[in-house]
Amino acid sequence: MSSALFTPASAGPTISDETVALVRQAMADTTRAITTSSGLLGYELQTPARVIVPVITPLVNLLPRRKGVGVDIVHWKAITSFDTARNWGVVADGALPSQISYQVAALQNTLQTIGLMNSVTFQAQWRGRSLEADLRARRVAELLYQVKITEERWILGASAFLMVPPAPALATSATGGTVAAGTYWVKVTAKNAQGETTASAATKIVTTGATSTISVTIFTVPNATQYNVYIGSGASLPADAALWLQAGLSGANAAQPAIGNNVTLADGATVMPSGEVNPAYLTVTLAAPPATSGTALSSVSANTAKTFVDGSGNVLMWDGLIAQALGNASQANGATLGAQVAQPADATGKLALSDIDNLLAAMYMQAAGDPDYIVMNPLDNVRLTNLVVGAGQLRYVVQAGDSADQGQLTAQYRVTRYLNKSTGKEIPILLDRYCPQGYMVFVPLAIPYPVPEVTSAVEIETNQDYFGVDFAVVDSTYKFADFVDETLKVYFLGGLGVIRGIYPSF
Repeated sequence: MSSALFTPASAGPTISDETVALVRQAMADTTRAITTSSGLLGYELQTPARVIVPVITPLVNLLPRRKGVGVDIVHWKAITSFDTARNWGVVADGALPSQISYQVAALQNTLQTIGLMNSVTFQAQWRGRSLEADLRARRVAELLYQVKITEERWILGASAFLMVPPAPALATSATGGTVAAGTYWVKVTAKNAQGETTASAATKIVTTGATSTISVTIFTVPNATQYNVYIGSGASLPADAALWLQAGLSGANAAQPAIGNNVTLADGATVMPSGEVNPAYLTVTLAAPPATSGTALSSVSANTAKTFVDGSGNVLMWDGLIAQALGNASQANGATLGAQVAQPADATGKLALSDIDNLLAAMYMQAAGDPDYIVMNPLDNVRLTNLVVGAGQLRYVVQAGDSADQGQLTAQYRVTRYLNKSTGKEIPILLDRYCPQGYMVFVPLAIPYPVPEVTSAVEIETNQDYFGVDFAVVDSTYKFADFVDETLKVYFLGGLGVIRGIYPSF
């Protein structure tokens, strides 16, 4: 046997140099055939996955939390006047002093559960290990972030019933329609699947000629899905029985804009609201003569628009800061220490610095209220800054002795504090993307008179603070949820204020 033909069995088959060269050539051809359009490209994958959650919850982080006793409704009383008669305290010789008379507001808020759930399948847990190690544990941790975000939205915009809208802003054109000359009065209600609110305050508009139109700017409220417009005419405000539903403006034409939709402002700017708050307003136009029959506003006798309900119709949401201010507003020149609620004095809804000053003055003169924070949407803060700059009410100081600073000036300005002219206190501005647009909320933490039992003017009371639950495994899926059972309490109503109905173009 020739040794040249002998190959040991244990060595296995061999590959000639020619075969190796052919394989290399084929691989080169294949590599050249893979392009960006083929999709067969590698990509960088960092571990663990970079999960970005914008947990910006200033009020949740700021407000004190107190453990409750475990009930479904919390009741408390706020003294709204120490002496309703405003006695001078004059005492005659040998006589008794005048008896003061307290006025007390009996307040309450329901405790409700805020909860969110997530799930991870068995396969996702097993096969995601190389990317995120324990996929389930990371999803559980991230869920709490979203619960806090949801809680922030409740503190500002939650309400057991839809809030009554602010008074609408009206405008008219002498051409383009068939509305006759006259004086018209407009009120607005908000609606959802449960019912309709009572009406806003009325706004008046005077038209001229016989070819006018009336534009109605409706300022939105959280959780509404539609708005009804009621119009009447006359030299003075008609009774509700003479204010008629304008069917042409209701329904689809006055539906709530979708959350996150862009809104084009009067100055031509387009803004995109936060994906979790409503646009600030919508505008509808009446071109034909307003209806003078049909459904009258007098048919709306009470607010029936519950926000969220269970199968039995029980309300599942408590009242946040704005709702508590609206429900306990101070009466003009009254003796009660209620919350201050206002709209811009300008008929178009445009904010002026005097609107803020007047509200702060009313809070202090009425109840010694001196709020500790002003909360607003960042988009409103941009326009407030423009308003301040446009009014020339700012000061920019350059350190003249430092040439480096002079050569590194920062462009633009931003209002971060507001000086309360009535008290001299600088009030920090909290930017909160979950604050409804068109609203400024003045929040107190301190109380101007000693109350040993109350450490903060506003607090969160909990039956159960943040609590995580793992549910039984069903259908090869891990399910888990985070809960908090709580309510919001405002002890000092006189320190709470709201400016709303702000047209977002300063």
